[in-house]
Amino acid sequence: MAIPGANKIKPSEKGGFIIKEETMLEVIAGGMFAGKTDELIRRLERHSIARRRVALVKPGLDTRTAKVKTHNGKEFDSIIVGNNDTITIEKIILENEVVGFDEGQFFSEAVYQLLKACEQSGTNKIIIVCGLDMDSEGKPFGIMPKLMAIAHDVTKLHAVCENCYGPANISFSMVEKKEQILIGGKNEYKALCWKCAVKEDEG
Repeated sequence: MAIPGANKIKPSEKGGFIIKEETMLEVIAGGMFAGKTDELIRRLERHSIARRRVALVKPGLDTRTAKVKTHNGKEFDSIIVGNNDTITIEKIILENEVVGFDEGQFFSEAVYQLLKACEQSGTNKIIIVCGLDMDSEGKPFGIMPKLMAIAHDVTKLHAVCENCYGPANISFSMVEKKEQILIGGKNEYKALCWKCAVKEDEG
């Protein structure tokens, strides 16, 4: 697998040493309504202000809108790709300095391997992945846990529990789910702490 910008080196400003520029893989994780996408867009906007080439990628599985849109209404132009389309994703990484990924939990193992290779190859890219670390059952969700393990920086955000107003832990499903993935918003999920989620389950 070709790695965008791999083995790029430059002289150190402090002498004759040669140092690699390193990829910065950042992960923003947490439950729904925690402000993950708001934080992702905030970081991308800062990089845009700094005149870096920025792109935002979202998986084709989420068809609610062509743009990445937060629950608070903030929007950012995005490129929709297949959840297993490593060829397109690699091209996007090559053409930009900063690449954001929304709904990271929906991307495939092949995409994880590509991002891992970028992180560990010494490229000079900044990659920011935002997504759910757990599903509505409290189980690890997709590639997010593995991305958190290899990331340079991990930010975990919490929503407010809609029942007791403490920190929320889980995106509690209010509808019956037959599969792990059910795309939805406030009509399908609510943020709860573990204690309140257990009470909801008990009816």
